[in-house]
Amino acid sequence: MARSERGPTDSGVVLHEKLPVPTSRDSEPRVPKRPSHPGGGDRGGASKALYAILGAAVLAGGAVGFFLRPVVAPDARVAERTAERDAANDQLKAQVERADQLAKRGELATTAKVELEQKLAAAEQARADLTAKVAGVETKAKDVEGDKAKIAKTLERGAGTISVQGDAIHVQISEALLFRPSDDQLTPRGKQVIGKLAFALKSDVPDRLVWVEGHTDDQPVAVAPAAKKPLAKGAPPPAAPRFATNWELSSARALEVVHYLQDTAKLEPARLAALAFSQYQPVSKTNKAANRRIELVLAPDPRAPVRAAPAARPVAPAAAKPLAPPPAVKAVPAPPKATPDPAPKPKSKPAPVRKRP
Repeated sequence: MARSERGPTDSGVVLHEKLPVPTSRDSEPRVPKRPSHPGGGDRGGASKALYAILGAAVLAGGAVGFFLRPVVAPDARVAERTAERDAANDQLKAQVERADQLAKRGELATTAKVELEQKLAAAEQARADLTAKVAGVETKAKDVEGDKAKIAKTLERGAGTISVQGDAIHVQISEALLFRPSDDQLTPRGKQVIGKLAFALKSDVPDRLVWVEGHTDDQPVAVAPAAKKPLAKGAPPPAAPRFATNWELSSARALEVVHYLQDTAKLEPARLAALAFSQYQPVSKTNKAANRRIELVLAPDPRAPVRAAPAARPVAPAAAKPLAPPPAVKAVPAPPKATPDPAPKPKSKPAPVRKRP
């Protein structure tokens, strides 16, 4: 069958008429129809183009897969970096926790430091107070020793003893120098000894109280013996003893010394005190003569002002030796009195000159 052809169309494509398709038979196997190419060209070129497109797509997919492989597929370097990041995070957390612990320790250390500084300040203050107290005690000790030395200079050798007990000076004078046995009147020697002590008490230690203590031994007061013969008619009976016990004797002797210091030596009465101890404060168990004594206790006067710098100690006049007459002093003629210059005469003022009109 001849194929009819049509002329070319406006587009330049040649169109052919459709050929009649024979009716298919049921007994014949059917062959799938292939689509006809519109241009009627070679179907091999189209297949090549399709394959080229498919190959390009495969290449493009491979390239994309190659470049996306590190993102999609697991990479050892990524895991390593991830592990390093986690380790760094753990270290950072550990450092933060350590910083918090150090901060807490710092707060505790600051609190402890403040407490230690307060304790140190308190200790320094206590040390300063203790140093001041020690200095005060040393100063008092020096003052006591100085006063003791001043009193010792006025006490005759062998007249008594001087000792220091705390901040008080104790001057012990034997009874034999001051009184006769069982008597309360000062002897001339006793007045001399007490007078020298009184001079030192007034001039050298005016800021000390003077407590006069009377002491005796354990022997009872002497009583006049009973008369062997009866008294004659009209004779007076023997005098009764002046002191019933050692209490009266010790108190009478202490008062005698106090009155001498006040009335004769002119010590301030507010500084004086008389105390009696009888036989109940002995200084020796075997030496009774040492127990019979007058003891002057020189205690600090709390009313006295603060002691100033020591002044020059006046020299006590010698009681035993008479004073020598003063040497003759030659009369020195007085210098002639200067004659005052006569006062200058006032100058006369010139008479005013009158102007003529």
